[in-house]
Amino acid sequence: MKLDLTVAGHRFVIDILPADWEVSDMFGNYLPFKTEEKEVGKSSPVFVLKVEDCPQWQRDSCFSPLYVVESGPEEPRLDIYSNADGEWWAEMAPVGNMPPVAALSMNPDCCEGRLFVGSPRFGRFAADNAAMLMFAFCTSCKRTIEMHASVIVKDEKAYMFIAKSGTGKSTHSRMWLENIPGSRLLNDDNPIVRIFDDGSVKVFGSPWSGKTPCYRNESADMGGIVRIRRSMENRLTGLGPVEAYAAVNSSTSGLRHVEKMADGLYETISQVALTVPCYVLDCRPDAQAAEVCYNGVCKN
Repeated sequence: MKLDLTVAGHRFVIDILPADWEVSDMFGNYLPFKTEEKEVGKSSPVFVLKVEDCPQWQRDSCFSPLYVVESGPEEPRLDIYSNADGEWWAEMAPVGNMPPVAALSMNPDCCEGRLFVGSPRFGRFAADNAAMLMFAFCTSCKRTIEMHASVIVKDEKAYMFIAKSGTGKSTHSRMWLENIPGSRLLNDDNPIVRIFDDGSVKVFGSPWSGKTPCYRNESADMGGIVRIRRSMENRLTGLGPVEAYAAVNSSTSGLRHVEKMADGLYETISQVALTVPCYVLDCRPDAQAAEVCYNGVCKN
């Protein structure tokens, strides 16, 4: 079965080869993003990912570590390697102290990938991580960035909350949903930001939303970006261009080790930081924090 998908205006294909996999159950998060039939022939996919049931695989010795970080026991593991021919190899696991459960092989421009999955029970995890990785790589020079953030839409404007893991992005979004009438959640972990030719900045939902099942094929104009910091008081402060750039950059997915990708990411991040109002919210995890943020970001 092939899933022909479009996220943030970028088309890609996931080719699921194992015949015995329950695709509708394992990959239901992708179904809202299926490409409309009339659009299929109008553009080439930015990448094609083939998923294969492969209990065993082995990394060739020609691959050298490019991005290998020791993850915490509760954090996902993702190790990236490359070789002299520019080919890529990535290994992944749900937690850092676990052996890899899947491996992704990519050609030099990352537009063709083969995902080897050791067991169907890791199929969703592996496909999500492989697709997110290829999407980030292939769109890095297309004025598109994949963010680690939670996004609320209010009055047709998108407000993005960014922070270090565990700080409270999702909690702050929940405070908006509970206390700011008319708020709705667009995505709770991996929204996509794209800059268009007219200079407008839009936020898109994606098939990837962390632990919260929120897979909305919707978009909204960016209204603001808010960095969340834990504090004993609730206070919203505007950020200047340098601080805004640093805040956006810290929450952007992408590989800075490759010059071409890095240049594309930095240019897009700069445009976002200069175009979109950015703030820092020192706050408690309470209703007043949502009200302070809303009054400062939406009403001004």
